[in-house]
This record gives sequence, C-alpha cells and structure tokens, in this order.
Amino acid sequence: MTRKLAAAVQVRDAMQARDPSTYAEPIGDVDRAERLADHYGRDNLGAKGNSFAVSTPLQEMVAWFREHPEG
Repeated sequence: MTRKLAAAVQVRDAMQARDPSTYAEPIGDVDRAERLADHYGRDNLGAKGNSFAVSTPLQEMVAWFREHPEG
C-alpha cells in the first residue's frame, strides 16, 4: 500500500503542475488517501481495514480517469 500511495503522490504532483483546476477531484482523492494513511499510521497500512480505507480514494482517482479519458 505504501508504494501505491507514493505513486499516487507523484501523479498528484504531476496533475497539480499541469492544471490543478481540471484535476481538482483526483487531487482531492490523493489528499484524502494521505490523510487516512496518516490517521491510521503509515506503519500500519498492512492491516486489512486500514489498507482498504486508504486504497478506496486511490481507486476513485483511477475511476475519475476512466470517466475523463481526455484528462
């Protein structure tokens, strides 16, 4: 999970550099995933519930790109 989160942070940084207003929703998803990771403890993301909670916003970010292929 920590690798997925790190990759999502890099994607977020690229979206912010390109056009933060267009990508506001997926940027927010990554921000939410990071907040949840901090809440549950980044050392404890292997736990099933914690992993699910953090991965859900990341999945929503991916879904946004499926719905907005031009993005």
